[in-house]
Amino acid sequence: MGRMIEGGIKEHQDLARFAASTADITPKDQIDLMARNWFSLTPGRTKPIEHEYVDSKTGQTETVRITGSSEHGIATIYDQDLLIFAISQWIDAKRLGMEPSRRIHFTPYQFFAWLNIAPHGTAYNRLKDALHRLKMTSIQTTIRSDSSKRKRNRIRQFSWISEWEITEEQGEVRGIEVVLAEWLFESIQGFHVLTLDKKYFEIPGGVERWLYLYARKATGGPNGVWKETFKSLYQKSASQQEYKHYASTLRKLVQKNDLPGFRLEKVSSTQGKDMLLMERTEKRAAIEAKEMPVQEKQLVLIERSPLEEAWENVLEIMRKQIGTDQVKAWLEKLQLGELVDGTLTYRTNLKFVADWVENNFKHKLESAWHSMGHPVNSVRIETKGRKSAA
Repeated sequence: MGRMIEGGIKEHQDLARFAASTADITPKDQIDLMARNWFSLTPGRTKPIEHEYVDSKTGQTETVRITGSSEHGIATIYDQDLLIFAISQWIDAKRLGMEPSRRIHFTPYQFFAWLNIAPHGTAYNRLKDALHRLKMTSIQTTIRSDSSKRKRNRIRQFSWISEWEITEEQGEVRGIEVVLAEWLFESIQGFHVLTLDKKYFEIPGGVERWLYLYARKATGGPNGVWKETFKSLYQKSASQQEYKHYASTLRKLVQKNDLPGFRLEKVSSTQGKDMLLMERTEKRAAIEAKEMPVQEKQLVLIERSPLEEAWENVLEIMRKQIGTDQVKAWLEKLQLGELVDGTLTYRTNLKFVADWVENNFKHKLESAWHSMGHPVNSVRIETKGRKSAA
């Protein structure tokens, strides 16, 4: 059998093709998709996924409604692996100074090797099914519909993949092209992403997968710990299980305690309700030094700006370059300021900290921001109340 094309890239021919890299690229996921679940935790779901909440930062009521076709159902959390692959490829290309578009070309072998799974016939069929579900799943949301303060809600509707194309030759898949949704592409252009542990793809269950993504987002603060009631997690996960079964699953996950990079513990609120404590193990020393009271009212995540999220990624780069102890001793003492005309300002209460960072880490910081592809051309270190170094 000769060459056959299934799907078809027609509408977006003006987008330059971006070819995926064969390098072992660090996984990245879009932050909004980690705060609440946007995917089915089990195959075959047709019941809509719906979220409505007040954003604690903007005060706006945000809504999400996700539906799927009767034939394919809603895209699953395992289908999301393909989106994470595409996002990670784009971020890495941007870091290398390229200007990739949302049209990405890759081979099944590249995708399977990145996930560390065998390229057998079943895997190819699952990949095709994932493409169908990602294309046929419809998302309606007000989130990120307007960057400025809005007086009324604007609803955007899209599919995870605008278009896709598979090229087969003599019965074998030779190449795949997808066009990411513009909504998704706009958010990753602002580096509204977080780094994932590669072991995430080894997590077998849907509930565990979403809990990892949620914990990665929720524990991003300096203490690396977050507590939330079972009931609240149940609502945000959009699980179709009965609550008692979902709560039982959480208790079993606490007993296993093998979520990559996290420690889980069941605690009780002051009202005696079950809560889940999620702790980033790499920040355990900081948590042990500062005991946090158990609270129940933590139903809404404090959303951080894309600049704050990007700063966390920069800190990860700096930890690899100068070591965790140096970052903790100096860089974590800096308060992130504003970005104006390409100059990012940091502030600190201590002049000797500002002078030390200026003399030892300023150029490394600028290089790290540049490697992220973020529009930071230079950094300024200031002591609060007066300028220390420009």
